[in-house]
Amino acid sequence: MTQPVKNEYYTSTVLDYTHQGLGVVKIDNYPIFVQDVLKDEKIEFKVIKANKKFGYGKMTKLIEPAAERIVPPCEYYYQCGGCQIQPLSYNEQQGFKKGTVEANINRQAKLGVDVHDTIGMASPDHYRNKSQIPVQKVDGELKLGLYRPRSHDIIDIKHCMIQKNIHNDIMNDVRELLKMFNISIYDERRHKGLLRHLIIRSNHDDSEVQVGFITNGHKNPFGDIIKILVEKFPVITSVVQNINMDKTNVIYGSKTKVLHGAEYITDELLGKKFNIRSRSFYQVNHEQTEKLYTEALKIADLKGDETIIDTYCGIGTIGQVAADHVKKIIGIEVVDSAVEDARENAKLNGIDNAEYHLGKSEVVMKQLVADGVKPDVVFVDPPRKGCHQDFLDSLVEVAPEKIVYISCNPSTLQRDLKILHEQGGYSVSPVTPVDLFPQTNHVEAVTMLTKD
Repeated sequence: MTQPVKNEYYTSTVLDYTHQGLGVVKIDNYPIFVQDVLKDEKIEFKVIKANKKFGYGKMTKLIEPAAERIVPPCEYYYQCGGCQIQPLSYNEQQGFKKGTVEANINRQAKLGVDVHDTIGMASPDHYRNKSQIPVQKVDGELKLGLYRPRSHDIIDIKHCMIQKNIHNDIMNDVRELLKMFNISIYDERRHKGLLRHLIIRSNHDDSEVQVGFITNGHKNPFGDIIKILVEKFPVITSVVQNINMDKTNVIYGSKTKVLHGAEYITDELLGKKFNIRSRSFYQVNHEQTEKLYTEALKIADLKGDETIIDTYCGIGTIGQVAADHVKKIIGIEVVDSAVEDARENAKLNGIDNAEYHLGKSEVVMKQLVADGVKPDVVFVDPPRKGCHQDFLDSLVEVAPEKIVYISCNPSTLQRDLKILHEQGGYSVSPVTPVDLFPQTNHVEAVTMLTKD
């Protein structure tokens, strides 16, 4: 294997995609990863980085374009880091996501499992019900938008094609109002100034919208801005201020106060209602979340007499959607405010067969079993880092008949499935990718494990 030379130009055909959506080309079996190219395209590229085992390149000429190549629909695509795969037609995006899941499950974990086609969206744009918009002032110019890739420079965006239109409208009005009222803007280098982020959340039909100001301090100069916004957008039913005075990249601080209306907005998901506060975890794509949960319930094949443990339960969404189909739901969550929210949402939905426990899933689940609980099904929906080894050990020990695993990261999904298969004797059902994040390289997947 000959290592290509940095800054040299080469010609090759794109063989595949990485899990990040980069194209893979090879020079004498040496892999080079190139942004914004499609499988089967013939390209000229320049080597910009060459490590021992792989390198990175930049396309300099598209010699033979693929049939599925499109012009990125967003004018900011080549500057902004929010989306990664817009040059791929939506059909190709779905194929890439299926391929990513397949590569992890079968090539990496060698589980030999069928992977279904990706469940996609009819209109894969303007879907995000939550926008986290950093605010910056550079040489006197106010910027609201998204970060340039691998930087803290903000691209000033007037219209993001993956966030909802009402979010774009509110963002643009807030930009002008911040200028009009000369609001102090946070400078992260100096750790001075007030406004750090603008957060906008909305329910599925935009009948309730929450606006959040993340500030470096307790000052509240937003009264006039709120008055003007609420008058123009009567659907803004909640305005909150979250205080984050730490020198950190973490967006939220621990204290939130209500400046207008309610402290939450309410959404409906598969017939159940959920109160969503500023820091609540709630999936960002309503239409696709309904498809994901419907698929999870379908493969769980519930008969009505089951006890379900819903681990990493958050504000209780999937468990409460399943509540009508089972005898009992027991939710476990490590974030205390989420447990409070889950209990409140159960009351809101008139659900009396659900209970919620605060603590680590691996600890609480074993305690429940020691107390005589026998779960028939365990729902698992962990964060991107996947399941903690202690949790996987406790799952093996508790040994439910069925585990329904929802994942937002195919890499940690394959690792966890392999452990449960090898150590717990579980068979893995076909895996279904669901596209909750069109135009980006992220993909959700759902599968069921059954005891052999």
